[in-house]
Amino acid sequence: MATLACRVQFLDDTDPFNSTNFPEPSRPPLFTFREDLALGTQLAGVHRLLRAPHKLDDCTLQLSHNGAYLDLEATLAEQRDELEGFQDDAG
Repeated sequence: MATLACRVQFLDDTDPFNSTNFPEPSRPPLFTFREDLALGTQLAGVHRLLRAPHKLDDCTLQLSHNGAYLDLEATLAEQRDELEGFQDDAG
């Protein structure tokens, strides 16, 4: 079972009149994704960890290094091209 551990944050874009959205929390926690499970099945765990104010149905995952949105119906293993360079940036 391969995993990918990375820090996670969210943007609180629930207020359409707020023009300054910063990633929250300022000290992002670590979340370990399983590479063999669809991301959509793991999203609830990320949402719970972050205590994000969004509805779960309104959430998605975006990579910080290239801005790409990940397909929640696919696994990380299936999206290997999108992750190229991500682990290098994460250190």
